[in-house]
Amino acid sequence: MYDQAAFGITAIGRAEEPWLRYLRLGTKLHHLQRNGLGLGLMSSGYSSKSGHPLPAARRVDDILSAAGEVSGPSYFFVGGRVGAEQIRSEGMAEDVLHMKGPAEIVKDDLARLLPDYMIPQHVLVLDRLPLTANGKVDRTALAASEQVRPARTASPYVAPATETQRVLARLWGETLKYDEVSMADEFFASGGNSLTAVTLVHRINKQFAAALPLQAIFEHPTPASLAERIERGAGDRSSRLIRLGDAAAGRPVFCWPGLGGYPMNLRALAREAADGRPFYGVQARGINPGEQPYATIREMAAADVAELRRVQTEGPYLLWGYSFGARVAFEAAWQLEQLGERVEQLLLICPGNPAVPGADPERFGREPSYANPAYVTILFSVFAGKIAGPDLRRCLERARDEDSFVAFVHELRPALDPSTIRRIARIVARTYEFEYSFHELAQRRLDTEITIFKAAGDDYSFIEGRTGYSAAPPTIVDLACDHYEVLKEPGVAELAAAIAGTRQPAGGR
Repeated sequence: MYDQAAFGITAIGRAEEPWLRYLRLGTKLHHLQRNGLGLGLMSSGYSSKSGHPLPAARRVDDILSAAGEVSGPSYFFVGGRVGAEQIRSEGMAEDVLHMKGPAEIVKDDLARLLPDYMIPQHVLVLDRLPLTANGKVDRTALAASEQVRPARTASPYVAPATETQRVLARLWGETLKYDEVSMADEFFASGGNSLTAVTLVHRINKQFAAALPLQAIFEHPTPASLAERIERGAGDRSSRLIRLGDAAAGRPVFCWPGLGGYPMNLRALAREAADGRPFYGVQARGINPGEQPYATIREMAAADVAELRRVQTEGPYLLWGYSFGARVAFEAAWQLEQLGERVEQLLLICPGNPAVPGADPERFGREPSYANPAYVTILFSVFAGKIAGPDLRRCLERARDEDSFVAFVHELRPALDPSTIRRIARIVARTYEFEYSFHELAQRRLDTEITIFKAAGDDYSFIEGRTGYSAAPPTIVDLACDHYEVLKEPGVAELAAAIAGTRQPAGGR
């Protein structure tokens, strides 16, 4: 934005009556924006009546004070030449930066560098960091500061009352790196993510000789409820439908994740696109110890349909699927219609495979072999959330079989225990080669409308270029972000806007 701007201006409100200063400033800015000169203006900093001015406003206050001038409400904007098409536009694409604060911009930048499970849940912007006597960041003082502690959790402190709660509080604090764990703390609000969820469950099972499934963190997100679950033992049945978010109104959305089957990376999609509805990620069978993956898409979808009908006993159903999950969502929709149920919305998100550099389909096809670089690349992406970079190159060099791949990922992500890595890798091995045959697809004619969201760079999906599988041709929406960006910030915002722009199901919520 700064590179394209031609000038920057700070406007200051100087009305005699204090209550008029912001109003007069806003009026003048509106006049300047409607200048008729082909000049566009964009906010880049302003003062604040709440006492939190942005850096540009603090800087101009310093300049005026040094010059002996009186300051006031200020608004800094950059400007430059704009074309007639930009002036006519009613969209917000050129105002995205203005709509985001520093914390959101930091998270967007991190999303371009880190896998989704390493993106922080919260970013707190501080004026300064506490330092030790030798000038290093005082981490203990920082963690104990009044600014940081309320950012972690807004709930009142509840001390552990039982031995199970005390042990769990220790494991929880060691995993999430903070002290004074309250029994009312919420896992994800306290900085938890998919990696720490796996780590915490693994530690709990080892400490208590338990067999909690990974989804226990979603079902029991506070130490108090999780301690109760531990004390009840293995008798409780855990659903593979993982509730993402706390919305309670309307018909739920059921969404299948990509290869690997762990729906943690659907959390941003649930937050941005569920539109206030309950949102369930469908976890694959085989992730938890003792589970075996299903042998076919038909078996997988049949078991998932039985699970979701326990949550919603009758239609109409809202089904979404991401990447490989789009195939399961398609099959589940067909099976529900065969049962006489109505599927009102079927969204297939990135159903095509990402373009893999160096793939040799003529030699390997869809063979899940460690000799197949395309397969190893996709398997790596399940844990890394990308298909490029030096880590991938090292993985291709070192992964010659399952053992060497598991060892590499464990070295890369030490908090992931090898047994979990191995189970997820075996789910990918089982499902990587799942493809509809022409005969199978010809049998699966759906009455529901289908919308395909196609990521930039993806190959054609199993459903494109064919006819006869639905009553009407699918609606295809092209996205600017790629296969892996679509579930991260800021790509998930584009996907959410695209979903909102499609025809909503009749009856809304």
